[in-house]
Amino acid sequence: MEAVVQNTTDLATEKDAMETLFSYLDKGIDDMEAGRVHTADEAFRIIRERMKHEL
Repeated sequence: MEAVVQNTTDLATEKDAMETLFSYLDKGIDDMEAGRVHTADEAFRIIRERMKHEL
């Protein structure tokens, strides 16, 4: 029983993480289309900061 509960929890956590990542990627695409372009270093810094606040 514990294995089923743990597996379900892991899948939910992974799904949430993937949805958050795709949300950030969508925001990045929207920014690029609007002409708000960041360097790769700036983009990773922004994502790291947002992830800190999400956790």
